[in-house]
Amino acid sequence: MTLIRLTAMHKNRTMTRTTIGSAIRNQLASFVLATSLALAIAPTTFAQGARGGMASMFTPDFLPRDLPVFVDSLGLEEWQRPILEALLEDYGTNFATAADGVRASMGQLKDVAAGTNPDKIVDLISRPLIAWGDEKKALRNDFLASVKSQLSDVQAESWTRLERALRREKALPNGELSGESLNLVMIAREVEAPPIIADAARPALEEYEIKLDEALAARETELEGAISSLLSAMGPNDTGKLLAINERAMQKRVAVRAVQDASLVAIREALGSEYGPSFEKRALRRAFPQVYGPNPINPLFEAATALPDLTDEQKGKLTALRATFQSEHGVIQARYAAAIRTSEPGEPRRRADALAKKVAGGTTKYSESPEIDTIKSERQELYARFRAAIADILNDAQKETIPGFGKPGAELPAGQKYGDAVHLGTGGGGKPSPNSGQIDEAADPNKRPKSDNPTTMEQTKTGGATKEPKPSKAVD
Repeated sequence: MTLIRLTAMHKNRTMTRTTIGSAIRNQLASFVLATSLALAIAPTTFAQGARGGMASMFTPDFLPRDLPVFVDSLGLEEWQRPILEALLEDYGTNFATAADGVRASMGQLKDVAAGTNPDKIVDLISRPLIAWGDEKKALRNDFLASVKSQLSDVQAESWTRLERALRREKALPNGELSGESLNLVMIAREVEAPPIIADAARPALEEYEIKLDEALAARETELEGAISSLLSAMGPNDTGKLLAINERAMQKRVAVRAVQDASLVAIREALGSEYGPSFEKRALRRAFPQVYGPNPINPLFEAATALPDLTDEQKGKLTALRATFQSEHGVIQARYAAAIRTSEPGEPRRRADALAKKVAGGTTKYSESPEIDTIKSERQELYARFRAAIADILNDAQKETIPGFGKPGAELPAGQKYGDAVHLGTGGGGKPSPNSGQIDEAADPNKRPKSDNPTTMEQTKTGGATKEPKPSKAVD
C-alpha cells in the first residue's frame, strides 16, 4: 500500500508550507501507530490484504503450504519431506513466538501514546519495528540455511530455481500497477496449445521467468528497505523525502510491469497466429479489466443477430457495423490502456498534491488524469453511437424483443444470457443500467481488482498448494 494514500487530510486555511508538512507528519505518526496496533490486535486478518511493505512485516515468509515448492524445485527425495516439514514447523513456531513478543510490546503503546508529541511517537514505534524487521530476516536466513544443509550436491545446484519459485510465489501478488502481478506462464497454459506450439514458446517463457525474477527481486529489496526509511523520515519535517521514497518504489514497480508488457508481446509471437491472439486477449483482460472487460454493445449485437426474422439486408448491415465497432473500440481500448500505464506511476504525487491543497484550505480532490477522463467520455459516446446504429437497423417489433431497446423494465435480469453473451443492458440513454454487470468506473476505475490470478507454475501441483482458478468468461 502507498503511505501517502493512507494519510488522512486536515483542513486549516491559515497553514503555511511548514505547517502543512507538520500536519502530514502528524497524520503519518497516527497511521504508524494505528497500523502497529492493528497488527498487534489482528495480525492475520490485517496481513490478508497486505501487498508488501509495512503491512507484511508480521506475515511469515514461509508456510506449510510452501512445501510443494521446495520439493518440486529442489527435487527432494521422499525421505527428505518429513525433515523439511519439521523445519517448517520449527520456523513457524519461532516466528510466532518472536512476533507475539513484538505485538505485545506494540500493544502497550496505547497506554503511552495519548498526548505524546508526534515526533516521539514515531521514534517510539520505529525502533521496535526496525529491530523486528532485522529479526524477521534472521529467522528467514536461519531457516534457509537449515534447508541447504539437508541437500545433496545435485540438489544444491537447483537452489537458484527454488529462489525464483519462492519469489514468484511470495512477491508476484504484491503488485499495485495494472498488469504488475500477471503470471504469463499460467495464462500461456490456459490457451492449451498443442505440444509442438508449447515447445516453440518455451524459450520465450523461460526468458520471461528470468527477467521477471530479476525485476521482482529489485522491487522487493526496495520495498523492504523502504520500511525503515519511511519510519526514519517521519520524524523530520521532510515530506519531500517521504515522496521520494514512495517514488523510488514506484520505479521498481514500473520495471516489473515493463517486463510483463515486453514478455506479453514475445510470448504472443512465440505462440503463433492461432494461439497468440487468445493468449494476448486473456492477458490484457487480466491486466486491464476496466478496459478489456465486458462492454454493453457486444450483447446487443449478439441479441440482434440472433433474431429469427432478420432480412438478408439487416444481416449484412449488422455484420458490417459489428466489424466497424470492433475496430473503433479496439483503438479506444489501446489508448485507454496506454493512458493507464502512463498515469498510474504518478498517482502518489497527484494524491500528495491534492492533500497539500486540501490542507492549505482548498477544495481540490484527487482525480484521474485528464487524458483518462477524455478517453472514458469518448468510449461512452462510442457506446451510445453504436447502440443507436443497431437500433436504426432493426424495426420496432424487433427492438421490442431486445432488452435495452424495448419498454422500460423489459431488460433481462443481470446474468441472464443470450447464447454465450452476458446481457449488459443500457436501459436507454446509452448508460449502463444498474446491476448490468459492467465495471463501476465511478469508484476509482484505475484500481484493478486485487486478483490478477498471480499464482505460480508450482501452484498447479497438488500437495496443498493453491491451484489457480480458471478465469470467468467475459464478453469479447
